[in-house]
Amino acid sequence: MELDSTPIERDVQLDVDTREVSIQEVGISDVKFPMTVAGLEMDDAAQQSVTATGSLAVSLARDLKGIHMSRLIEDLLLQQEKISLNGIASLLHTLKEHQGAEEASFSMAFDYFLDRQAPVSGRTAKQAYVCSYSGRIQGSRLTLSQCVEVPVTTLCPCSKEISEYGAHNQRGYVEVELQHRFTVEQEPNVSICVEEIIEGVEAKASSPLYPVLKRTDERYVTMKAYQEPRFVEDMVREVAVMLREDSRIDRWSVRVTNHESIHQHNAYAVVSGG
Repeated sequence: MELDSTPIERDVQLDVDTREVSIQEVGISDVKFPMTVAGLEMDDAAQQSVTATGSLAVSLARDLKGIHMSRLIEDLLLQQEKISLNGIASLLHTLKEHQGAEEASFSMAFDYFLDRQAPVSGRTAKQAYVCSYSGRIQGSRLTLSQCVEVPVTTLCPCSKEISEYGAHNQRGYVEVELQHRFTVEQEPNVSICVEEIIEGVEAKASSPLYPVLKRTDERYVTMKAYQEPRFVEDMVREVAVMLREDSRIDRWSVRVTNHESIHQHNAYAVVSGG
């Protein structure tokens, strides 16, 4: 087959659509890309290379047939493989401009690794936390969100009360989402980081999780959990109070899920505010 080098003059995506249906979001999802992320640790200079899964989208006016899908990837590449939560704002403005759109959104999820030190032996290893960044421009509002899932240990207060030989515990997962709101003219400046939230959540649990524990550490963790029992209701309330008192957050939500060790089901609780 001989290749045809005839120039393509017509762009079908620019055709007029007569159905009079505007589209709130159109774009690409589940795209995997390498990225260096910054701003997650209390050390401002810290950054980490991750494999992210993301989505990019814009709105589409009712009289336009389609968007330029390839430009979404090209705009992502303009980030030069590095991004922060505050830096998402510039990507959103670029998406709007290159598509002639009124609204734009972006999200990315990734694993971020932090050093965790065993409480007695001091053994240190990397522990993964599921994180995400997202942003949206909608009218005159710019919204940026950061989310982290923190695994913890919780011990049942009721089991401790009624049992003669210990109490059952379980692994809990605390999902915290923080939302920060600006106008599109503002330069965003989010000052709270994910590591700070992780440490705050772990301090509210019966015990944090650790990637490496020696026998002396296991004894310490087991006894600490027994001394600080938490219902799922206790856990979500403790984290909610912590977030409620932080003036740096515009909106927040927290969901705690306990993978029950003596039931087939899970227990969960949700609180939001701001």
